[in-house]
Amino acid sequence: MDKNVEREAYWREHVGAWRASGERQKTYCDRQGLKNHSLSYWHLRLSRGESAPGVDTPLTLIQAVKIGNGPGAQPSLSVDTPTGWRLEFAALPPATWLAALCAEHS
Repeated sequence: MDKNVEREAYWREHVGAWRASGERQKTYCDRQGLKNHSLSYWHLRLSRGESAPGVDTPLTLIQAVKIGNGPGAQPSLSVDTPTGWRLEFAALPPATWLAALCAEHS
């Protein structure tokens, strides 16, 4: 397993355990032998939906809006990901291809 994936899983588990414990963050860290600033960093990072490099993030699709009905108007589709990249299509791709893309990144 990739070190980034392992690190994120480790901190995701601790952030979840701390939140479930109801303890103050410092109390939880002292009890677990963790650095308070490390747990704070990962809590903030995970709450923002940021993942470590190499960690798959879920793909989110938004509904496409067709603009214009004039001659030559083509349907369009934009796919934005939480990691910041975007795919834009001037014409709609085949539904089976789009479904495979979604399945691969979800």
